[in-house]
Amino acid sequence: MSDNYKTIAKDYRIQRTIKKCKFITSAANVKSVKEAEDFINKVSEEFADATHNVYAFKIGLGDQAIKRANDDGEPAGSSGPPVLKAIEGEEVINIVIVVTRYFGGVKHGIGGLIRAYGQSGREVIREAGIIEKERYLTIGISVSYDAMGQVINDLSGKQGKVKDTNYTNDGVEIIAAMKPSYLEAFKDRMVEATRGQARFRTIGEEFR
Repeated sequence: MSDNYKTIAKDYRIQRTIKKCKFITSAANVKSVKEAEDFINKVSEEFADATHNVYAFKIGLGDQAIKRANDDGEPAGSSGPPVLKAIEGEEVINIVIVVTRYFGGVKHGIGGLIRAYGQSGREVIREAGIIEKERYLTIGISVSYDAMGQVINDLSGKQGKVKDTNYTNDGVEIIAAMKPSYLEAFKDRMVEATRGQARFRTIGEEFR
């Protein structure tokens, strides 16, 4: 699993005229579906008089990634999917793009729309700039009270960080954040140190 991911350096907006139609493309860095939806709603309200407010977003990595695309009344597959393809082609995540189109009297045809929306997505990503950020997994480690100190010491000063500690009748659950590449080796050490008693659960992931 990767410790790093690429996203846009800043929220950005561009405007282009393609075959007399005005395309306004707005992009934002987001870390959840709710943030993406809030941005989509904000832009759609700002340009409520537009012919279409097409969107696409991708949040997260690999099998855990959440991807959505919407044509907003354009011919099926002609607008939202090309924007999503632009996002994936630029290999960025945690991004939402809304492409607003004002009809200018010239029809593009499905092929023309695919090219125009895809181009708009690619251009806004490249003009916003691409940066690398760090990804962390949040996990719970359940061990006995006797093993608690060993877990905390192992995490301290390395790629892990203790976030919280929950005491139970059977022992303690330590909530920690760590880089994905550190996880398997850490689990192996803890299983060996506790003679197979340590239990792990994945709680989520953080993008920093």
